[in-house]
Amino acid sequence: MKRTTAMGRRLAGGSGRYRCWRRLIGGGTAMALAALGAAPGWSATDPGLIAPANQLAAEEPGWRELGRRIAQRGDVRADFEERRFFAVRRDPIVLQGEVRVSATRGLSLHYTAPEVRTVIIDDAGMVVRGAGGQAAPPPDPRAAAANSALRHILGFNFPALHENFELYGRRSGDHWSLALVPRDPGVQRVLGEIFVDGDAESVRRIELRRSARQHVDIVIGPPAPLALAPEDAARFFR
Repeated sequence: MKRTTAMGRRLAGGSGRYRCWRRLIGGGTAMALAALGAAPGWSATDPGLIAPANQLAAEEPGWRELGRRIAQRGDVRADFEERRFFAVRRDPIVLQGEVRVSATRGLSLHYTAPEVRTVIIDDAGMVVRGAGGQAAPPPDPRAAAANSALRHILGFNFPALHENFELYGRRSGDHWSLALVPRDPGVQRVLGEIFVDGDAESVRRIELRRSARQHVDIVIGPPAPLALAPEDAARFFR
C-alpha cells in the first residue's frame, strides 16, 4: 500500500493556494520577467520601495525613456537560473535554461534542467512544449494577468502596467528599482508583489514575492543579440 507523507498530504489537499501558485509559475511565467539580462549578487526585494514617496504615475518621462532605450536593444537571448521557494519545502526548486525575447514573436523560455521543455508567451497566449507534445494551460484569469504584466514589463510599457498595478520606482544614477503591486486583491493574493532591480538598460534581478518563504528569484546571464534561423524560429516560437 502506498504511504503518503505529511508533506504529501499538505500538498495534495491542504493548500489550494499552494496549488494555484504552482500552476501560475509552473509553466515558466516567473522567468519571463527577467528576460532583459541580469547578474548575480543583487537583491531586488526592498520593502521600503513600496512607499507613497516612490509611487509612479502612468506618464513618467524618465522611466519611459528607459523603456525606449531597452527597446532599442532589439531581440536578445540569455542563459538563466530560476529558484522557486515554497513554504512547505526546505530547499528551493532550481531550474536552468535559455530565454529568447523577440519583439515580433514574443517570449520563449527553453528550460534545460531539471527537465527539458519550452514555454512560449505571445499574442495568442501561452503554450508549453515538452516530451509529450504541445499543450496550452487551462484558462486562469490570474495567470493571464501575470502573463500580460510580463509582456508589458519586457516592453517597459508603463501606461499599460499602470492599469493593473500600482507602480513604485527609485533611481540613482544608472541604478534603478521597480516594484509592482497588483490592484486586484485576488491577483495579489496569488501572485504577490514583483520586484525588479537593474542597471542602465539591463534588468539585474527579478523576484515574484508572495511572502518571505514563498517567492521566485531569477538571475539572467549577459544578453546577446538574437539571430533566429528558420529552424530555431520553429523550435523556440510558434
